[in-house]
Amino acid sequence: MPDGATVLATHDGEPVLSYCGIGTMAGAAVVPMAAAIALPDGVDPAVAALIGCCVSTGVGAVLKTAEVPAGASVAVIGLGGVGLSCVMGAALAGASRIVAIDRVEAKLAVAHSVGATDGLLATDDRAATIEALRDLTDGGPDFAFEAIGRVPTVELAIECLPVGGTAVLVGMTPAADRASFAVYPLVDGSRRILGSNYGFADPATDFPRYAALHLAGRLPIDRLIDRRIALDDLEPAFDRLRSGEGLRQVIVFD
Repeated sequence: MPDGATVLATHDGEPVLSYCGIGTMAGAAVVPMAAAIALPDGVDPAVAALIGCCVSTGVGAVLKTAEVPAGASVAVIGLGGVGLSCVMGAALAGASRIVAIDRVEAKLAVAHSVGATDGLLATDDRAATIEALRDLTDGGPDFAFEAIGRVPTVELAIECLPVGGTAVLVGMTPAADRASFAVYPLVDGSRRILGSNYGFADPATDFPRYAALHLAGRLPIDRLIDRRIALDDLEPAFDRLRSGEGLRQVIVFD
């Protein structure tokens, strides 16, 4: 907790630390008052759970970190919950072209349903993927969002940029990973690299805002939920994530 205390312990009395001082995979939790944010009436708790994580990360990366203007072209690399939230954010911003990129074809269909104009099935041939992306975006996207956190896709996001383009790194790599890029074309073409941690979220302001946009039909967050599970279903759920299947699986409590 913020004061250094722990509220959970094992049977032997050892402290149990919860992720970000909150933790969610439990039937009950003690949280700081600042983390208990009221949302508008009518918001599905499963949708609220996603607003508190992937939606704020992805939508905020587009609207707050990058400030994507209407009419811009956007590429989103990786279509998990964060990447699909980037797609929704780009649609909300009024981007003219939104290219969703993933290795799983089924996720391209989901991306279309939340605002993507084009889908691109990626392969191991990075050059071919970049060429196809440039064909779809008239030379390269104005903004490329990397939503996986892998060095090869980080480098792809930077390499695909046209003159004046911006790569927005949203996915978290392992702490020791390092990526590389050609410096001369980055400088010569006035290209940019932005880091976006949690979409620059101000939870007290942004959570209700995103919830209201969802209720108004402008953020189809519910389409990210492909399964509602119980606590006992956690291990199979993690197996699905590791295999690249599924989108967002939400724990529900009956």
